[in-house]
Amino acid sequence: MEVTCFVKREGNQYASLCVELDVASCGKSKKEALEGLKRAIETYIEYMVSEGRRNDIYRPVPMNELKSFLFPEDETDEKSFKAIPLTFQYA
Repeated sequence: MEVTCFVKREGNQYASLCVELDVASCGKSKKEALEGLKRAIETYIEYMVSEGRRNDIYRPVPMNELKSFLFPEDETDEKSFKAIPLTFQYA
């Protein structure tokens, strides 16, 4: 399973979001935010598989929440984004 992730700065920390699974994390650095997101995704997938809910694993972020993450109303600066692909395997 390959998923798409975004990382952005929010004040003193970084927020990370997995678009396909609606899983998020944060950290003091981009690296920490992405590592936290990887752990959160792994935990989420393991939980869903253990509960017999493989068909429910994919749950994309609702569009209004994605827009809010990418384009906060209080920020007017132009930004560029880079999506980070992550690959996970589950039994």
